[in-house]
Amino acid sequence: MSDSLNEAPKVYRVMKRDPSDNLPVVGSTNSAELGVRPSIDIIVNQAGNVEINAGGMSVAPQWRDLEFTRIPKRLRPIVRGAIGSNSSSCYKMGVGPFESGVVAEGLVLIPDEGKAPVTHGVIAPIQVVSITKYQMDLEKTRNSWQIDET
Repeated sequence: MSDSLNEAPKVYRVMKRDPSDNLPVVGSTNSAELGVRPSIDIIVNQAGNVEINAGGMSVAPQWRDLEFTRIPKRLRPIVRGAIGSNSSSCYKMGVGPFESGVVAEGLVLIPDEGKAPVTHGVIAPIQVVSITKYQMDLEKTRNSWQIDET
């Protein structure tokens, strides 16, 4: 497990693009936002804390591993049948291999279990934290996401 932020695992996610700065839109109501949806992506207990149970914000090791329904239509020449919104972009963050490791302060990549190649994982809190803290930690990564659609 990598613990150096200099070698944080490289992850990809399709998110709505803020046209003012081309960075991801932060939110918790849509799967195409930088954030998580309580009761869908994660479980929040009665105390308001995120349960550590392999839930989190979905990511992939390559943007081509994402569902064609999420990949923007403009990328059909690369991904046949892509039908995602053109107001979204394929973003990447990190440089290391897609394996368990710290991706940012307070956040860890948990790849799905199963046979290689693994094509999905989640960014989860490293420890039990409030939903507010988890969402803030995700939001703090906003400037680290770069558009990568090649």
